[in-house]
Amino acid sequence: MKLKILILCCALLAAMFALAGCADRKNEPGTSTTTTTMRSDDMAGNGTYDADERGIVDDDKDRDNGIIENMPESTGARSTTDAFGTEAPKDVTDSGMVTGTSDTTGAITSDEAAFASSYINTLSLSENSIGWGLGKERDSGNRPLDAVNAEKKYSDLGARFLTSGEKRICLTFDEGYENGYTASILDTLKEKNVKAVFFVTGDYCKSAPELVQRMIDEGHTVGNHTWSHPSLPHCTQKEVWADITKLHDYVKSEFGYEMTLFRFPMGEFSERTLDDVHQLGYTSLFWSFAYKDWDPDSDTDPAEALAKIEDSTHSGIYLLHAVSKTNAALLGSLLDYWSENGYTVGAEP
Repeated sequence: MKLKILILCCALLAAMFALAGCADRKNEPGTSTTTTTMRSDDMAGNGTYDADERGIVDDDKDRDNGIIENMPESTGARSTTDAFGTEAPKDVTDSGMVTGTSDTTGAITSDEAAFASSYINTLSLSENSIGWGLGKERDSGNRPLDAVNAEKKYSDLGARFLTSGEKRICLTFDEGYENGYTASILDTLKEKNVKAVFFVTGDYCKSAPELVQRMIDEGHTVGNHTWSHPSLPHCTQKEVWADITKLHDYVKSEFGYEMTLFRFPMGEFSERTLDDVHQLGYTSLFWSFAYKDWDPDSDTDPAEALAKIEDSTHSGIYLLHAVSKTNAALLGSLLDYWSENGYTVGAEP
């Protein structure tokens, strides 16, 4: 009985702490959030977006704001309901305490013990915004050391930065908007019999549904890049869940397809948002290679870009942007190079 009281008191103290300053997950006026910036020009984004001062894009006029009201409170507990359900965990009160789990003997139930432990552990997750980028140091397999270390550090939160096998490349494309090159990219992938991952936004799904359907029909993987492309570390938990689930539900309804892979907009994440995405049943796919290809006005020479990508070849996750004319032009030669050098290319991380 004393042990039970001690455990529940710990959970109560953690809940009080969360309610005092952590549960809302928005910065109060006058506070600051530490941001780790990209350390090289190998950054990634999705073209230009109309964003407010927090990086929140709100160009979708018919956004279903009502979904936010149904998102679970930031209790810090992993939901035991359906991964994409909108109700809070049944056994957790608004204050973060478990109800209805004690028995008449006074013994500690497994639900109580698990809750007390998981709640306190969740509170230890950092809110700091991290802008994912890669340094120049590489290991003996030509893999960026930053990706190697991140794979170890964040894998428990459902994040992937490298492929799991040797001489395996996971090819991914970010689709923030359509710029006329995706059809050509799909043609090349079909010709070479290679599958890829395409991360889409709400705007892309609405403006280019025929291309999304073609991706699905031709066996590619469609991933969730959020509905409106916000900077997730600067969102509340309700906003994070709403933006992700809105796109998830839309794609499932419109295309009969259920997404399982997620990519953070602009590569901006925190430990807390990694956990949010993981709670929703997603694997967060980052990358171990990217170059400045998201701005159509700065397209590089295809031969120069191809040499850069070939020189970086390793077992990892490659990010290309489908808005790039250069990428459409070099893709066939790149796939041939990887194949000739014994790499298997596909959509599996």
